Amino acid sequence: AWDQRGKPVAGHNDPVQIFHKLFSADDLPLEQRQAAIAENRSVLDAIHSEAKRVQQGLSKTDTDKLDEYFQGIRDIETRLNKDEDWLDVPKVKAPLEEPEPGLKGKAEIEIMQDLIIAALQTDSTRALTYRLPGNTLLQSLALKPSAHNVSHYSPGERMEASKMRDKTHSELLARFIDKLKATKETDGSSLFDHTTVAFGSNISSIHYLTNCPTVLTGGGANLKLGQHLVLPEDTPLCNVWLTMLQGMGVDIERHGDSSGIVKELQA
Repeated sequence: AWDQRGKPVAGHNDPVQIFHKLFSADDLPLEQRQAAIAENRSVLDAIHSEAKRVQQGLSKTDTDKLDEYFQGIRDIETRLNKDEDWLDVPKVKAPLEEPEPGLKGKAEIEIMQDLIIAALQTDSTRALTYRLPGNTLLQSLALKPSAHNVSHYSPGERMEASKMRDKTHSELLARFIDKLKATKETDGSSLFDHTTVAFGSNISSIHYLTNCPTVLTGGGANLKLGQHLVLPEDTPLCNVWLTMLQGMGVDIERHGDSSGIVKELQA
């Protein structure tokens, strides 16, 4: 995931930690958690004041760097506000067991899929991104090339590793979709009917940023599915994201470098 400045958003990559963040109650009393947030705010205020003090007289390059620093402070403040909003909201009962520690590769992806479904099922969140592990997946498949070398595949070991990785990705995606369909809502519909899934990459082989295959499925954005589209060469991938967002009811006209929506996806 990326923020509005194009900077990567820090994520969680430990299934056990994610499980506890979603479903484990905090043992600290409410007053102590409120005090901890207040203390963190006071530290941020002091840092912000000191940064303001040294701002004068800086070069443009240093000023730009300081602006990034200020944005980082604002991001932390936003997270603190969200933490405060959830202080007195009880955690929901986990619909799955705590993951085993130390899972890697394919097993890690499977439990992360299960956690994603559990988070959606319990309405703990309504939007998620997940970056699949590269090297550990290949290692779990007993493949020797690194994820980077596989992206520069050539006939032989690298190409065979690429085929096996892509086949495994497809199987894992199918598993995820099947689990979404099997997770029923109270009205008899499935979680799949109310979720939109996008699977793909922003980069293709040899570091190319063009011709990036993307799979869309699910009923959450009222998209026209079951078709294979080959879009004009210079179509920004953000056009797909904009179409998805509008389909889910987000009132925006642009997203990233989008130049419009993909009309062929509209149901």
